[in-house]
Amino acid sequence: MKLITAVFLGLLSIRFGYAQTGTSARQDFLRRELAGMTGDASLSSAQDAKCGTSLLALAHAHGRNLSPVAKTEMVRLLQRPLRQTSKVSPSGRFRIHYDTTGFQAPAMISTTGSPQRIPGSHEQYVDSVAATFDHCWEVQVTDLGYQSPPPDGGQGGGEEYDIYIGNLGTGEFGSTSWLASDLLPGGPSERYLTFIEIDNDYLGHRTSGLNGLKVTAAHEFHHAVQIGSYGIWSSSENYDFYFYELSAVWMEDVLFPDINDYLFDVPTYFQRFRESQTQRSLRFTTYAFPSFFGYERSIFAHFLAKRFGPEVMRTIWSGIHNAPALQSVNEALQQEGTDLASEFALFSSWNYFTADRADTVRYYPEGNRYPRYVPNVSTSYGGSSSTISGSAYALSSQFYQFILPGDTITALATNIEIAAAGTTDANPRAFDLMLSSGRTMLPSQTLSKGVIGGFSGDPKAWRLLYMESSSRRNANAAPQISPNPVRLREATRLTIPLAGATGAEAEVFFLSASFDLVFSRRYPAVDVFGNKVVYVPAGDLQQQVSSGVYFVYARCGNEEFRWKVAILQ
Repeated sequence: MKLITAVFLGLLSIRFGYAQTGTSARQDFLRRELAGMTGDASLSSAQDAKCGTSLLALAHAHGRNLSPVAKTEMVRLLQRPLRQTSKVSPSGRFRIHYDTTGFQAPAMISTTGSPQRIPGSHEQYVDSVAATFDHCWEVQVTDLGYQSPPPDGGQGGGEEYDIYIGNLGTGEFGSTSWLASDLLPGGPSERYLTFIEIDNDYLGHRTSGLNGLKVTAAHEFHHAVQIGSYGIWSSSENYDFYFYELSAVWMEDVLFPDINDYLFDVPTYFQRFRESQTQRSLRFTTYAFPSFFGYERSIFAHFLAKRFGPEVMRTIWSGIHNAPALQSVNEALQQEGTDLASEFALFSSWNYFTADRADTVRYYPEGNRYPRYVPNVSTSYGGSSSTISGSAYALSSQFYQFILPGDTITALATNIEIAAAGTTDANPRAFDLMLSSGRTMLPSQTLSKGVIGGFSGDPKAWRLLYMESSSRRNANAAPQISPNPVRLREATRLTIPLAGATGAEAEVFFLSASFDLVFSRRYPAVDVFGNKVVYVPAGDLQQQVSSGVYFVYARCGNEEFRWKVAILQ
């Protein structure tokens, strides 16, 4: 009788779970549907996503485009799997559902010789699952202060959070699932009851065995916290799910820093996060099947944690209950005395310091294990001038490499249009970037190696940094007021550097050669790659400052700065 029952339950698990080949029926279905919606047939044969939650989020986001038959099939595939038995974890917080026989049954894998499943080890595996998820709760909820996922009203047989073990194949590590019917009250974000599915052995995964289990538990439990405690914004493009994934991958490394599965995905951001034909980098908010789910952008969370401590990520997630991701990130950073525009520009500059350029004290702690950022465009500079006419999306970073005799200057152009990045605005911003040995009509700054860098982009939308390869330092020859002279009918602004200043705004004075005050005004002190500057619009000077040489005096907090500048009307 027990054998008949086990076989019957095994057949049900095939019907409601995955095909016996080990391939995720759910991922197969979702890929086919997404291929139909986008017209890209190649998607139907793409590899399984590491986290099945990624495809599920896309399916929910685009569910209105599914046919009635597909919607019914999706609901069927998202039902909780049936398993032969269950066990409650030592903490009493998790119920682990599993089979003891059949292809869904879990097993430990051998650590010597050729890896293979160890017969009769399913209980040892289940105990490892229970201990691992208990640890994830203890760190994420008790230690780090995240809210725990809500109880599900006994859907899995009790109030415990439910973990289902099954054969997911060798591509998918796990998934966190929810149905529209599991919506919880108490907006404004949409919170859902969820459950987690994990693989039954992690045999053949890129991170295998118990290490694969550990990073999956950290990752998927963080999704359960995100979706159940803080919620989803269906009004945001693709639910902002790139941020959910980058956060979950970062959490893997917080809980299990020695496993480093995230290093498999980092090269995608440094080398391939761009359009294949134009080589233009994508918006940071991109969430695209099958390559750019957000795993590769976990380094942004590493950056924020290094800058402000890991607590900043909890602050962001607490804010997501009341505002979408970009707004919450910006508000959390404002509590730290900065903002998203400044920090995204600084984050972009950190991405220069990887591989052999890494400084694990000042920048990424594991930056020596990241690859170099591949330049979007590389061109030669022969000694006269060289121009790159390009374009970039809102909230993106572009690396443009100028090869000089004996050295290389890399221009890092970072677009900081936060509001546009949170919309479906897909229009790239055009600009010209020039290196020249003489005067240029573009707003410019003097660099090392006897060259001038010019850039035509809207100054409010961009942060520009030049890096010298030989010294690995800022190629700006000196923090000088620029341009100087300033031709008011050609220039858009006068940039005044305030090295070492910490104030939020500065008062700027223009004095004539006889020390008469001819102009004064307050301006915000803007953080640019860690240094304060003030931008004085050329239009502010045109009506009050005639041609001549002036003393410029700036006061920011307790710091004072003095310059001399030539004004040409």
